[in-house]
Amino acid sequence: MRIAVAYEKFATAQSGGARESLLTLLAGISDHRDITVDVYQTPPVDDLPETAYDYTINEKPLTTVPKLTWTDQVCTRFQWRRYFHSALDPETDLLWTQNQLAPASVAVAAEMDIPSLFFVRSMALTGYEKYDATRGVLSNLLRTDLGGRIQFPFLWQNFREYRRAARTATVTIANSSHTAGQISELFGVDTEVVYPPIELDEYRVEYDPDGAILMVNPRAEYKGADIFLDIASQLPDERFRLVGPIASSEIASKSRKMENVSHTQWCEDMRTAYAGAKLVVVPSRWEEPFGRVPAEAMVSGIPCVVSDRGGLPEVVGETGAVVTDIESTTAWIDAIERALAEHSPVAQQNRVQKFSAETQTETLRKIIDGL
Repeated sequence: MRIAVAYEKFATAQSGGARESLLTLLAGISDHRDITVDVYQTPPVDDLPETAYDYTINEKPLTTVPKLTWTDQVCTRFQWRRYFHSALDPETDLLWTQNQLAPASVAVAAEMDIPSLFFVRSMALTGYEKYDATRGVLSNLLRTDLGGRIQFPFLWQNFREYRRAARTATVTIANSSHTAGQISELFGVDTEVVYPPIELDEYRVEYDPDGAILMVNPRAEYKGADIFLDIASQLPDERFRLVGPIASSEIASKSRKMENVSHTQWCEDMRTAYAGAKLVVVPSRWEEPFGRVPAEAMVSGIPCVVSDRGGLPEVVGETGAVVTDIESTTAWIDAIERALAEHSPVAQQNRVQKFSAETQTETLRKIIDGL
């Protein structure tokens, strides 16, 4: 089977969970099928993954429009569509695409009668928070922010391109039931759900009931790092640990001044973070599409406390504590105490099997077999 992958970060270092999910799923498919992969991506190509299947990289530089998010997406996809139409081999059996290049890639595949899988990892790229398709132009102009008003024609076009892609792709795949619900509501499209696959053995550690309370990826306020530090200030007898870069100088400065808080800038092997954790906190203000961190922690039976945002409650289910009033430090402390008191490692480990690489690869394999 010859698969074309249109994704800007297939062979790009530090590209996040979307790349990790793609590589894991492709590896799982290659265990059942003989596949070759033609990759189409933008620069840089600086981290070639080791795979059990053969792949080639086709690199295409694009002219970008810095700091203008919606203008940049529309303009780069216009360039990408022209390139991809000439580069994509018509003998390709399947297009696999995600993120910013997906709308243009799906359009080209449809023109060439190539089946396509459109993986939707986050609805934030569509601009749905700033553009409401059920409202008129004037209403949208009034409700959006300054950047949305300045770029309004591009914001409008960007949303339409994602909606068209979701309706055109042979199969549109969401990374959670939460994301699937958004796609259904905004685009009127029914989707399949393939969760980000977790390689369980890569995260399994021995649980440390005397460890620290952990937060992963504290890079910005929307991730709730300030909430985490507020919790730490109210629990001076507990140890707290932040893992990941912090973009906010204010949050970084505050964490350095707190005696019960340590910070690790980067972690190549997440087992070193989870090995010393007695509980994981995910205080995100953002509508997280999924929630990979609590899923990884649950592999080792580490209790999790998450905000009631996006797909986070979906990940922990009944095995974790969910905080609705996320700006209340008291609510977080109560949830932490409850999670520790009601800790059930077996229940967590049973639940996380749902997100295992084997389970999600099998789901995707059935989708591909049905094309």
